Amino acid sequence: MKRLYWTNPDIYETEVELTVIDDNQVIIDPIIFHPNEGGQPADTGTIGSAKVINIETVSGRIIHTLDKALADGKYPACVNIAQRRNSAGSHTAQHIISSAATRLFGLKTSGVHIGLETNTIDFDKLIDWSQIQKIEQMAMAIVSENIVIETLFDKPENADSRFDLSGIETGMIRIVKIGDYDANACCGAHVARTGDIGIIRIIDSEKRKDGCRITYVAGGKALEFSQVETATLKELRKLYKCSTAELASLIVKSMDNARQLNKQVDQLQASMLPGLVDSAEIIAIDGHNIGILSDNISPRHIMKLAGMLAEKINGSSIIISDTNIAINSQTSKARAIFTRIQQTINCKGGGSDTAINGKLEKPTTIQSIKQILAK
Repeated sequence: MKRLYWTNPDIYETEVELTVIDDNQVIIDPIIFHPNEGGQPADTGTIGSAKVINIETVSGRIIHTLDKALADGKYPACVNIAQRRNSAGSHTAQHIISSAATRLFGLKTSGVHIGLETNTIDFDKLIDWSQIQKIEQMAMAIVSENIVIETLFDKPENADSRFDLSGIETGMIRIVKIGDYDANACCGAHVARTGDIGIIRIIDSEKRKDGCRITYVAGGKALEFSQVETATLKELRKLYKCSTAELASLIVKSMDNARQLNKQVDQLQASMLPGLVDSAEIIAIDGHNIGILSDNISPRHIMKLAGMLAEKINGSSIIISDTNIAINSQTSKARAIFTRIQQTINCKGGGSDTAINGKLEKPTTIQSIKQILAK
């Protein structure tokens, strides 16, 4: 069967001969839809009045799953153009980035994922952001040359490939050639010329084992990302009253100041704990003292405060701070108290018979806790 997108990437609509193989599963000739293979997502679109909901290669055949049954015959087939251009542009961008990475730094591509929003490439070596910028610059230079993407066919033993091509039904391997920059065996859909990609942006990187993974966007998705990024930087420049180049140092300075302020607040709260213990409401349940306190206490101090209160009254304590709850008991009743609260209020937590730390589904009051314990 002829894969039309291999040799005619700009044809998105044509008449196909459809053969039913099982319920809503069909094969078509020529093949206009790219299946889910080679790290590239499957196309979507329509055949006749049916929507194409899945495309996969099974035992050498490309099987199309439709949302409703069609009879054998000829039908117009139409590819979702926006999605195809996005995935084909992203896939071609991958070839370009991988080639640039090899030429500049001797990197080998070990994995590829083409997504509907972002895409990733895994390299065998770790590189820094300055090197990534050089790769991006070379990739955009190749795009600007507007090179024709050629499809050639060669014997498998003469082909290089970044992908598993074992599912291809023909004995020949398809080579995707981009000028003098790249010639690689590939079963994916690509654009006709490098200029059709428009923009390539490498937006992130992370360490992966001994190598790294970069995340990139291309075409319209690259424009969308750049617009969001520009708008975000614009708002940050407005808040900090500075240039983009000054932002990083000012944000670091703000974070340092925030850490210092948090440290001071933490120290202040720690000094207030004895006074908070004295303000707790004490109730007696079956001859057992229970101290209850609700205040805006840092999670760092809530368990300490519970322990201090339980020790002072020689009983048990319940501390509530927003949706945080801590229970401490000098008489090993913490778990029993928590279980009793759980029977009325949805909450989760863990600990022992003497200390429980948990989370309430929503904030509650001292009065509500008292009513629960009084039942």
